[in-house]
Amino acid sequence: MTKSIQIAQKWIQDADAILVTASNGFSISEGLNLFANDQKLRDVLGDLTDKYQIPNLLTAFGYDYPNDLDKWRAYARVAEYYSHDYQPGKLMDYLAKIIDDKPYYIWTSNTDHHFALSNFKNVFEIEGNWLNGICSAHPKEHGVVDLTDQLHDIYLKDQQGTLTADDLPKCDECGEPLALNVASENLQIDQTQLEGFSDFVQKYQEKNLLILELGIGPNNQLIKGPSTQLVAATNKSHYITINKGEVSIPEIIGERSIGFSSSIEDAFEELTTGKDLGLKVTGPVKPQAELSPDEQKEQLEFLKQIFPSYMIERGVRPSELSIYLTIDPKHMSHLHLLKEGQAWMYSLGNSALVHCFTRDGKYYQVQLGLDKSKKQVHGFYIEAGTAVAFEDLNDNGAGFSQLSGSIPSNSSGEILLPQKSALIEMFPSQAEVINRLAADA
Repeated sequence: MTKSIQIAQKWIQDADAILVTASNGFSISEGLNLFANDQKLRDVLGDLTDKYQIPNLLTAFGYDYPNDLDKWRAYARVAEYYSHDYQPGKLMDYLAKIIDDKPYYIWTSNTDHHFALSNFKNVFEIEGNWLNGICSAHPKEHGVVDLTDQLHDIYLKDQQGTLTADDLPKCDECGEPLALNVASENLQIDQTQLEGFSDFVQKYQEKNLLILELGIGPNNQLIKGPSTQLVAATNKSHYITINKGEVSIPEIIGERSIGFSSSIEDAFEELTTGKDLGLKVTGPVKPQAELSPDEQKEQLEFLKQIFPSYMIERGVRPSELSIYLTIDPKHMSHLHLLKEGQAWMYSLGNSALVHCFTRDGKYYQVQLGLDKSKKQVHGFYIEAGTAVAFEDLNDNGAGFSQLSGSIPSNSSGEILLPQKSALIEMFPSQAEVINRLAADA
């Protein structure tokens, strides 16, 4: 057994709690591949595959069907095969053994509902699931509906050739057609799941929290970004990632991370049995050397040449503002300057308003969230030299907004605070915003 496996097993054993994160790679390991064009696709969708030239299951959910009967036939056939007939397999058994009796939460972007169907109780489905429906006319006002039985009935009538428009799901409140509650501008996040997940993170983020990431590639930052930043924001957390062929570990958490470039099943077998299967395992790695005092001084002098109206505040971890940011209506972030360009993403909770003041004198706003009808975006990139602050829009009833932002792995831990007077002089039309959000500098 390799040293990395021994370390990973100790992290699991010593963990106060386990946060499991999962995406498409986990579903694929279970036999559900949303992107595959294969015989299974034809077995599931039947005649609809050729009728509409559907290349994969992902397209089946997003296809603009000419009639609602065929749309719900497709939904029901998928739900019957992958939900009604679903039987938990080895991966779920292994996962239960790893979690054992520890406090846990599962955070997933998968919409197949498999974790709940495998009797895991603490699950946050950030992009909904295909067994739930929402009113197409009033998605927020009329609540979420459990479609499990209706989808099964639609499937049976579809197979019998007796399906009619009267059998399709309608809103009990207004009679309008229902839609699936999956990733879209109308997605309704399960508030009970959200609150349970938030309470879990609040309770264990400063303790020995183990994040076990399953099948999330480096380009999928919806969950990977915030979860790795959660590790970076603390000094007790550990991170184990399993993703065949492409393991991505930010350097800033490399000392507390282990990666398996293997199938999830093989990695689970090594972790639970201790067998050496010869898997490709990396980490932990030694941290990158910090800047020396002379290098920090040189950097400071350089920054002052470029930004003469800004001051430096040392001794504050960047993670406290820009790695894993939680704000609420009464506690917004202060305006601070980005030394390097950063990608910021909406994680969960309420939407957020981002105020941006560029060094060439431009002011603009961005809303981070999931409601495309309000021109909200899930993520965006802010150029270096931009002064930025975040406000909670208090629109989803969560009581807070959680955002994530990237930082360079060799950051020296500085935060640049703009001088309020200089900023107002440059942006007089935004004086009210600056007075409200800028620190007294």
